Amino acid sequence: MKQILTLIRQNPFFSVVSIIGTAVSIAFVMVVYMVYDIQTANIRPEIHRDRMVYSSYGYYYHRADHSDSNTGMSYRAAHAVFDGLPGAETVAYQGPGYVLYCGPSPAQGMRRTVRRVDLNYWRVYDIPLVAGRLFSQEEMDACRDVVVIGERLAREAFGSAEEAVGKNYFVNFRPKRIVGVTQDVSSLFTFAYGELWMPYSTQPIRTDAEGLRGGFDVVALAKPGVSTVELKEQIEHSLARFNETLTEYKLELPDLSTYTERQFFRSDTLSPAVTCIILGLILLIVPAINVSGLISSQMSRRVAELAVRKAYGARRSTLMMQLLCENLVLALAGALLGFVLSCLLLWWGKEWMLGYGAPNANFEVSILLFLRPVVFVVVLAVCLLFNLLSVFIPAWNVTYRPIAEVLGGE
Repeated sequence: MKQILTLIRQNPFFSVVSIIGTAVSIAFVMVVYMVYDIQTANIRPEIHRDRMVYSSYGYYYHRADHSDSNTGMSYRAAHAVFDGLPGAETVAYQGPGYVLYCGPSPAQGMRRTVRRVDLNYWRVYDIPLVAGRLFSQEEMDACRDVVVIGERLAREAFGSAEEAVGKNYFVNFRPKRIVGVTQDVSSLFTFAYGELWMPYSTQPIRTDAEGLRGGFDVVALAKPGVSTVELKEQIEHSLARFNETLTEYKLELPDLSTYTERQFFRSDTLSPAVTCIILGLILLIVPAINVSGLISSQMSRRVAELAVRKAYGARRSTLMMQLLCENLVLALAGALLGFVLSCLLLWWGKEWMLGYGAPNANFEVSILLFLRPVVFVVVLAVCLLFNLLSVFIPAWNVTYRPIAEVLGGE
């Protein structure tokens, strides 16, 4: 360690350039990793991401000539397809989500994100209550004018969550009674995000098109031990059976997908994880080659020292390990700086890299989201890989040269 610190003091320019080069490389790799991890890991309130299958709205059309094609799925159609799936632990039905004018009075309000949900919504997503209760099954069946709101709205309108319970809150100028207040949900969580939640209406929009017209989507949660691939196959078989009961129309679910597929892209040949790994390696290898040239130039000044040590019996593996350890100190310093830089970059660009673009959306996220243990493990692994890529070849070359050639000045 004394020798490493001495070398750093003797070569400040090289040390600074090496640390900055490492930091920038690791920062961009960590941004790629953290975007993927934050968008796919099981994070509260979306604690079941790895087991979720999402239906989207689907669309239906006239069988004969593909006319009268419309986006949407009615309450009846959604239940016919998703009820009784053997691989589903829970199925949550959601009505259309809107951005509506909401406030404590018709004269005071803003556009807010409103979701129409059932009771299973609260089983799929872990959104803790702060005050009051959730709406009941009886209120669901009767489609009562009740609403659950987020804590931020409760404080803005009534001063506290407790004071909000039982009060009226206007949604599109229509009064709704507040029965509960939940913790705020960040718009980072695309599926769980909302500011107000209401029971959906089960009444069909229109009775034509064999009752398929509607705006429902569904989230099915696979049972433990059942893969999302198996659950999707069960949904597709159930959809085929439902279509056999229709005479003139056909319902399609082309966007049936897992959470990861929904957040990124769907491909039979390349997964989002593989894509991120390839991109991360490219972001590491290219800078590592540049840093490797800098290190090679720096090591050329030490060939005499290494030749003398070899003459006194030092093994090549010992010398290479020393060179790797010396540069590992700089790499660790660069990794720490790169991790801080990646958090700043992600925080600065969070609304377009991670956010959900609703008006006045709440995008408050905890710093703990970036400080999870798995992130530090990945930082360390990336640091070690970068150090190996940038140092191994120069160290191999410099320790490979014959002793007589070096000491002879050749």
